[in-house]
Amino acid sequence: MIGGAWRPASGQEDLLEVVVGARGGAADAWRRWSAANDLESIDPGSARLLPLLMPRLDCLPPDDPARARIAGAYRRSFYHGNLVRARAARALRVMHAAGLPTLVIKGGVLGVAHYGDVALRPMNDFDALVPAGRGADALRALMADGWRSAHPIPESLPDAYHSAPLSSNDGLEFDVHWNLLPQASEPDADAPAWAASEPFDVMGVATRRLCASDLLVIVCAHAAQWSPVASVWWVADALAIVRREGDSIDWDRIATMASRWHVAAQLHETLAYLRERWGVPVAASTLAALHDAPIAGVDRAAHALLMRMPGPVDYLCRPWIRYRLRSRERGAIAALPGFVRYLQVTLGQPKRRALPLEIAARFASWRRDREAGVR
Repeated sequence: MIGGAWRPASGQEDLLEVVVGARGGAADAWRRWSAANDLESIDPGSARLLPLLMPRLDCLPPDDPARARIAGAYRRSFYHGNLVRARAARALRVMHAAGLPTLVIKGGVLGVAHYGDVALRPMNDFDALVPAGRGADALRALMADGWRSAHPIPESLPDAYHSAPLSSNDGLEFDVHWNLLPQASEPDADAPAWAASEPFDVMGVATRRLCASDLLVIVCAHAAQWSPVASVWWVADALAIVRREGDSIDWDRIATMASRWHVAAQLHETLAYLRERWGVPVAASTLAALHDAPIAGVDRAAHALLMRMPGPVDYLCRPWIRYRLRSRERGAIAALPGFVRYLQVTLGQPKRRALPLEIAARFASWRRDREAGVR
């Protein structure tokens, strides 16, 4: 099976038990996991948990060869994480000089503020939010400073996406967001998150970060979809937030923001799991509010489609569903003309007549990758 959805498989839960479960059960969990798995064949999602084993090396046998691998993963995460943060600090300065406020999200906050050690939370990239409607301004400022986009028309990306990945000359990545989630692209969707944000520092650069309650919503919502790399680390992220913040988590706000961002169904599933499996003290009233929240048909359809590994029909339907999340204020027929523009941006083809061949080529590439077990 390629990748996975938000719920960890049993073997992944055993590894999570070692890194975030009760310390008293970590040794037994490691024995269970290592009896059925080894570090040479570990899945990519679980591999991101390896640095988190560093504080629990004493739970492994003294002669366990995994100790050296774990220590190496921790050192690499520390080195790479600080490189990413250094490049991100420069990107934040560039955007500030262009008059763009910034708000740090996801891994850029988690390692320092919630894990207490940047190495314990590996980062492939650094994510920061700019105000809605300023995405193109941010992209122009960053690319003028040397950041690169793989997209042929990067300034058009805000027309179709909630964020865009950029890379530095040395291959490090920075994701600039103009919306926190793809489900919520309304101009004022993130206004409460900005209002509740807190001061934050990234290597001497003053910025802001999401409050813990909003960050927990983002972590759970981002995880609640199928991915070629199973996102098992979301459980560790959620537990790090809850354990560090304790009583300051505002469960009522979580239900409110999940509804505002159209991810109530995702939060109901993931928070119920955290409560049942990991003992997270999710308020019963929060789960009830999420269960009873009105959910639009497009959100139900998107959740069902994006939660499962796509087959050929799903693969072809996904662009339309993602587009409808962005055009939810219009009926499907009224929104249809804009879908062509959406495809032009997402496929990087400014000429409409090139779209059929591009779609066919990408579908064929996806089929080859699926047969090879890649995605």
